[in-house]
Amino acid sequence: MTDSFLRKLEENDLEQVLAWRNSDHIKQYMYTDREITWQEHVKWYERVSTNPHHDVFIYVQHDKPLGLVQFFDKQKQHQRCYWGFYIGELDAPKGSGTKMASIAFTHIFSQGIRKVCAEVIETNQPSFHFHQKLGFKVEGTLRQHVMKDGQYYDVWTLGLLKEEWKGGFS
Repeated sequence: MTDSFLRKLEENDLEQVLAWRNSDHIKQYMYTDREITWQEHVKWYERVSTNPHHDVFIYVQHDKPLGLVQFFDKQKQHQRCYWGFYIGELDAPKGSGTKMASIAFTHIFSQGIRKVCAEVIETNQPSFHFHQKLGFKVEGTLRQHVMKDGQYYDVWTLGLLKEEWKGGFS
């Protein structure tokens, strides 16, 4: 087995994933940035684990779970989906996000998907630059799309076509 891989989210991952999701460095960039309860988290897991248009994976590097990547709203007719991701561990080795993305895109583009879409809130500059590094192109702006702390924020819509993806990163 390779030193980095994705595996399907399992019920015994839920405690770790909730801790990541509720950590300040993750939740500040989410549309919902309040604390997620255990009950809400379990309901989310029950929904995504039975939805054929939603895949959730744990990213593992050197036998240690480091993050989560998901593909959702998979459209067979249009051969597109959305993705979301985060590295949950603060001490993850540099480059872990790029490795995770490379493995994730190798997987999803081999499944008949030709376009991956993303939404990035304007306050998340690191994610915006990461998407650009991966080859995503800005496709539009959803103006004043999300309200956080009484203020509206724009959201950038981005897309990556299979033929634009470089096929991996060093």
